[in-house]
Amino acid sequence: MVRCVEMVRALSVADEPYEVLRTFAMHYWPLHPIDHMLSVSRAGLSGGEYRITRNVDVRRALREGGLPAQAGDRRREEIPVSRGGFIGWAIEQGRPLLLERVEVRGDPVLGDALAGMRSAVSVPLYDLGEPRYWNIQLRREPGGFSMEDLERALMVGNFVGGTNTRLLLMREVKRLNAALVQQFEEVARVQQALLPRQIPEIPGLEIATSYLTSDRAGGDYYDFFPLEEGKWGVLIADVSGHGAAAATIMAMLHGILHAYTGPGRTPDAVLRYANRKLCEARLEGNFVTAFFAVWDPVTARLTYARSGHNPPLLKHGGTGAVTHLDGDGAPPLGLFEPYEIGSEVVQLRPGDTVILYTDGITEAFSAPPGREMFGTERLDEALTRCTGAPDCVVDTVHTALYQHTGSRGRADDQTLVAMRYVGR
Repeated sequence: MVRCVEMVRALSVADEPYEVLRTFAMHYWPLHPIDHMLSVSRAGLSGGEYRITRNVDVRRALREGGLPAQAGDRRREEIPVSRGGFIGWAIEQGRPLLLERVEVRGDPVLGDALAGMRSAVSVPLYDLGEPRYWNIQLRREPGGFSMEDLERALMVGNFVGGTNTRLLLMREVKRLNAALVQQFEEVARVQQALLPRQIPEIPGLEIATSYLTSDRAGGDYYDFFPLEEGKWGVLIADVSGHGAAAATIMAMLHGILHAYTGPGRTPDAVLRYANRKLCEARLEGNFVTAFFAVWDPVTARLTYARSGHNPPLLKHGGTGAVTHLDGDGAPPLGLFEPYEIGSEVVQLRPGDTVILYTDGITEAFSAPPGREMFGTERLDEALTRCTGAPDCVVDTVHTALYQHTGSRGRADDQTLVAMRYVGR
């Protein structure tokens, strides 16, 4: 019993197929001794072909305290493919075999390596219901195995084989996950490279921005566009979904807006153009919410259009009150044509601050069991506690989010753009 407990404990921490087999052999074979063992694989082969993945002199392995490094430690394609012989005959039977007398001399594959063996059991090891692997155990004495030995070899062999299969699958999953993480990191680096490298000097405005990514590549986007007559375009957008698809659409939107040279470049004209181009791209279920505004530093007017995006907030410099720039708005971009959208105008006064944000902020959840969204009310409340200075807006919102969620992690990208009018 002590040896069995030690074996089970050691198997629970083995993380390599060789380690599983070595641990099992060193604990199990002393309890149920055999003289020789063959491991055979038919995975990926046809007809009567097979590969000998292990050919172990068990008595010698027990004396030397370990399994030799053999074919089972090599890549599958490096192991020679064989046909026929004693092994070929055994696996062609397609069922467990109890062989009370065997004579294996001059074998076309094994030669005289098993000449001293006189009895054997051969058991299939199943993978997805098919006998893709085989385990053959041999003893020197005739009639060395009983039906109980055959049943035990079938059960134990499939248990060990299943454990190795799971370890190989886990290794492959880890490799694929590492590759995916690397790809997402590369996508995220490209995505962030499309954002403004520095905040531009825009007459009359103090600006602060914050772009915090989730653990996956996302689709948040903000940008500034110099326009004719000293005006400036300001954009914030959010692509539906996450991952490489959202980041790709975000890059498409970046290219569309920077390539636009239409007349007027009013917010509604810009968003109609973007919608047409995105519809032509056939996003197949994805869409983009966006807010585009044109700032006129001469008149201190902000003309804006909103396509399914969260209404920006206006913190009034005089009273400190927070209101929402709702307007009529229009559906998100990339869904359908024709597309109708209008523009709204807000007159800013010195000290007024406009806050643009994505729904990763308002839809941030608190920890279980409450699971409450941060919401616009908490955002409004946080903004009433700050001075309205752009840096204060960013710091205050981040502090409120952390107090609500209790975590620095994010399920979605969180983007903020705060602009305060300081006068001419």
